[in-house]
Amino acid sequence: MNNQRAHVIGLGISGLAAARLLLNKGWSVIASDSKQNEELLESIEMLSNAGAVVFTGSHEEALKYDVDLAVISPGIRLDTPVIRELVVKNVRVISELEIGWMFSKGMIAAITGSNGKTTTTALLGAIFKAAQEDAFTCGNIGLPLSAVAELTNEKSLISLEVSSFQLMTIDKFRPKIAVLLNLTPDHLDWHGNFSEYVKAKARVWLNQDSSDFLVYNYDDIEISRLVTRSNSGSFPFSSKVELEKGAFLQDGEMVFRLSANDELKIPRSNLKLLGRHNTENALAAISAALLMGVNYTDVKFGVRSFSPVPHRLESIDVINGVTWINDSKATNVEAGMAALEAMDKPVILIAGGRAKGGDFRKFRTADLKIIKKMILIGEAADQIERNLSDVVSIIRANDMSDAVIKAQELAVPGDTALLSPLCASFDSYNNFEERGDDFRNLVKNITGDRGNRNE
Repeated sequence: MNNQRAHVIGLGISGLAAARLLLNKGWSVIASDSKQNEELLESIEMLSNAGAVVFTGSHEEALKYDVDLAVISPGIRLDTPVIRELVVKNVRVISELEIGWMFSKGMIAAITGSNGKTTTTALLGAIFKAAQEDAFTCGNIGLPLSAVAELTNEKSLISLEVSSFQLMTIDKFRPKIAVLLNLTPDHLDWHGNFSEYVKAKARVWLNQDSSDFLVYNYDDIEISRLVTRSNSGSFPFSSKVELEKGAFLQDGEMVFRLSANDELKIPRSNLKLLGRHNTENALAAISAALLMGVNYTDVKFGVRSFSPVPHRLESIDVINGVTWINDSKATNVEAGMAALEAMDKPVILIAGGRAKGGDFRKFRTADLKIIKKMILIGEAADQIERNLSDVVSIIRANDMSDAVIKAQELAVPGDTALLSPLCASFDSYNNFEERGDDFRNLVKNITGDRGNRNE
C-alpha cells in the first residue's frame, strides 16, 4: 500500500489530471482551489468519490495536512502565499508535467519556445500518429501528460508542448528529444525579466545527457549561446543557412543532414502552412521525429496530411474577395510579426488585448507597408497607438464585434483581414481560443451584400 500523500493545488484540467493519476497509483491526495464550490462541483464530486480530500475557496485547510510533495498547475505563481508556505515547510513542489513524466513509459519529445510551440507539437504528433497508433499529442496543447501517462508503454511516442511555467518546477523530467524553437521577451509580467524567462526555458534539457538530443534554432543568437551549456547531443535547424549537420531550407526543399552520408529531403510545398516561421516549425518537428527513429515514409505522410491548427494563421473564409484569417494565438509582438511576414496581400490588422510586458515598438521593425489599417481593441490599445501611430494608420474599435464590422467596411477584394492581436486575451476573454472562436463566429455571421461568399 502506498502511504505517500500529495497536495494538488489548482483543479483545472492539469490539476485534475494529476490528482486522478496519483489516486490511481495509490497516493493519498489533498486537493485545493481558491475558487468556490459552485465553480468546481463536477471536479469535487469526482475526486471525493475517488478518495481525495477536497477544499475550495482557499488553500488554508489543505495546508494543515502533512504531505510528501505538492503538485501545482501551470497557472499557479510561485510567489503565491500557498506555495511560499509549502517551501518554508520544505515540501517538494513540482509541476503536473513532472507527475505525468514520472508515470509515463513512452519516449517524449518536449517542445518549447516563445512562438510556434502548438503548431510544432501538433505537426510532430501527426507524424508520430502516421508512424504508429500508440502515439500521443499532449501538454499545453490541451491534454495534460498526466491524463495519458497510464495509457503509454515503452514504444509510445509522445509529442509534448511545455511552457516556461511548467519548466520552472520540474525536478527529474527528462525528454528523449528537447526542442527549443525561439526566444523572445514573453510572459515578463510573470518571470520578472527576460533573463529569468530564458533560464526557465533552458530547463527543458536540464536532465538530458549525451544519449538524448536537443533540437534548436541555429538562427536565434540567444539560443545558440545557451546550448553550449547543454550535455545533450545537438541538432540545429535553420531557415537561413546551410548546415554541416542539421536541418535547413535549400532550393525549396527541407533538408535533414543527419551525417555526411545521410541526408533526407522533403519539398517545402508538401507543408500546408504559411510563412518562414512555419518552415522553422516544420524543420524542428521533422528533425525530432527522425531523431526519435520514425522512418522517412511515415514522416512524409505525416507532413503531407497535416492541416494548420485552429487560431494560428487559420484561414476562415473568403468573402467578396477578402480573405479572413484567425491568428488569435499571436499573443506577443514576435508572433504578430511572423504572421505579417506570411501575408502577401494588403492587410487590415486587428490587434490589442492585454499587454504581456513586452515592447510594441519592436513591431516597427516589421514590413508595415503591407498594413492598410490597424484596428485596435482592448487594454493595450493606448500603448500600441503611442508606439506605432507614426508608422501605421490606426483606428479604434469598441470590441471584437466592432472591429470585424470596421474591417469589413475597410477591406476591398484582394485584401486580407487578419486577427493577430500581439497581446494576451485576458482583458476580454478567458483564453486565446475563446477570442479566436468569437472572431471566427463573427466572420461567419457576416451578412448583407458584402457577405456573399465566393463560391
